[in-house]
Amino acid sequence: MASIEMEKIVHALQCEDPTCACRRGGTRKHTVHCPAHADKRPSLSLVERDGKILFHCFAGCTQDEVIRALKQKRLWWGDLSLKVKGVNVLMVDDNKAGLTLQALADAKKLPVEELRSYGLSDFRYSGVPAVKIPYADAGDNIIAVRFRRSLTTEPRFAWRRGDKVALYGQAMGEARRAGWAMIVEGESDCWTLWHYGLPAAGIPGKSTWRPEWARFFDGLAVYLWCEPDAADLPLRIGRDIPGLKVIQAPAGAKDPSALHVLGRDVKAEIEHLAATAVPVAALRQAAADAQLAVLEQQAAWVLEAADPLELVASEIRGRGYGGDIRPVKIVYLAATSRVLAMRTGAMPVHLLLLGSASSGKTYTTKSVLSLLPPEAQHVIDAGSPRVLIYDDAELQHKVLVFGEADSLPAGEDNAAASALRGLLQDNCLHYTTTVRDHATGGFTVQEVTKPGPTVLLTTAVRRLGEQLMTRLFTLELADDPQQIGAALRTQATIELGDQRGPEASLIAFQAYLQARAPWDVVVPYADLLADAIALQASAPRILRDFSRLLALIKSAAVLRHRRRRTNGEGRLVAETEDYETVRELVGDMYRTSVSDGGSDSVRAAVEAVQRLYPEKSSTETITTAKVARELGINPVSATRRLRTAIARGWVINLEQRKHYPAILEPGEPLPEVDGLPPASELVRVFRI
Repeated sequence: MASIEMEKIVHALQCEDPTCACRRGGTRKHTVHCPAHADKRPSLSLVERDGKILFHCFAGCTQDEVIRALKQKRLWWGDLSLKVKGVNVLMVDDNKAGLTLQALADAKKLPVEELRSYGLSDFRYSGVPAVKIPYADAGDNIIAVRFRRSLTTEPRFAWRRGDKVALYGQAMGEARRAGWAMIVEGESDCWTLWHYGLPAAGIPGKSTWRPEWARFFDGLAVYLWCEPDAADLPLRIGRDIPGLKVIQAPAGAKDPSALHVLGRDVKAEIEHLAATAVPVAALRQAAADAQLAVLEQQAAWVLEAADPLELVASEIRGRGYGGDIRPVKIVYLAATSRVLAMRTGAMPVHLLLLGSASSGKTYTTKSVLSLLPPEAQHVIDAGSPRVLIYDDAELQHKVLVFGEADSLPAGEDNAAASALRGLLQDNCLHYTTTVRDHATGGFTVQEVTKPGPTVLLTTAVRRLGEQLMTRLFTLELADDPQQIGAALRTQATIELGDQRGPEASLIAFQAYLQARAPWDVVVPYADLLADAIALQASAPRILRDFSRLLALIKSAAVLRHRRRRTNGEGRLVAETEDYETVRELVGDMYRTSVSDGGSDSVRAAVEAVQRLYPEKSSTETITTAKVARELGINPVSATRRLRTAIARGWVINLEQRKHYPAILEPGEPLPEVDGLPPASELVRVFRI
């Protein structure tokens, strides 16, 4: 059995989340949150050995720092310590008085029998007096129990082992009759308001709000009493209860219980505070305006630049990015398309970086992501394909990064893959599944909905499933000797020089664009561009590619918005310069789309076969290795390009046996594909 001292320490350093790792442990060893730093992941190890408690912070806090923090929480007693292999022995305040229901009632100035009517009772927690507080659901079934162990000394509270955090006062009968309810922190504020006949429900801590609790307040006017140390709580609850009104604690009384204890007119003050409560939408707007002003100041240098895209290229080049810089610009434009307003049928720019292993796909991706703020990206390096569906990350106006395409939901008939394709195409993820109801044993339908738009960014060494590929722009990274040589020189430069961190103003610039999303942009020459492309395109997927082409143009305009005008409807107007930028960057990607996979690299492989074929003797064969030598690339890259050419019929493989070297000869002629028309052909006089 763990000692009472050990239990006190563990409970004091545990968080409110019952699923956190700090809740796990044996009787003699625990890992809890270190009090000496902002410890989101438990890092303080506690071990009870020979009647003593040893501690060590694996995050690097010194012994003195931990001791000082423990003293502040009254968990360190005197100067007694013992070093065991550099680890301090912990002593605790020997305050074992506990708390009785009568003492709690006296402190809150409430009748003890009234508290008993709410289900409270005396209890012995680890041999020490405590107050047992039952949590009931709407049907008055006990779903959790919380123990009040002290009035002021930490730990004041503890949950029954195995219980989950719950909303206190779920019945809401009085609230339904009154048509309104107040959300407060803690149980004692509920007791106070109930004492005066006022409807209330309590969250057991400012960090414990759960979105699913919003359903208890459906159809009610909802007020939140905001305590002085919980400034961010209204915005978090307001996301789930949009009509929320916020009461700021008056001077001298941090909560309703304090109002009552001080002998003030609780009903009258509550009525006045409710009448002057501020809608959470106003608070959200004020916070957004303040944040936007800060970001605008931080990003001023970029906002006023002639072309922020060139600043991005210069920044990443300055960090040692070698070779062709166009992939960086394309990925950056694609990432920016996340902030666009999406009409029906429109799509942002989903991007697949394709190339052989170590061709720089990941480096290119990370270079761009380093210039985006954390709130603009959701990265899934590896995991179950359904992580995207069931994690709690929001996807609106974000870049969704799958480090490797292998982690994407796969299969043309896979439900999770279908949900992903819906997110990419319709800018909203919808997923419906059945789950077992543990109470009834039957099955219920669970729906997951996550609004976009969301930009998908991933990497692969080969093409993906056909349905997914039609929703992606494919960016092939060069792996020719010149590009490899440039990359090698870059690595040498990085090794010899100092690594610079990301430019803060560029990150603030993207945060500013994010804060102002969605950006409504019009491309006034879209009809001319459509006419020009229609003369060349035959593949049905060009409809999606045209939508992405417009998204890239709009993204370029957003980057340069300080130098663009708005029309009478308040829409930002893209200029032909924005199109010309995109044309120079994505010409090869466009040709790949309209020629059904015929990128410049694939066309070069087909042309190599055509050159080698007339020169071979009757006994010679054209192999992948010969094509690789002809192009000056490695055989793996040549294989990938030839695989596409063979699938499209532009090259024929005479060898039908598996795992035998290919025997190649020319097939159907390559389709003639013009590039995107120059901007000069689109210029006309138009009225916006």
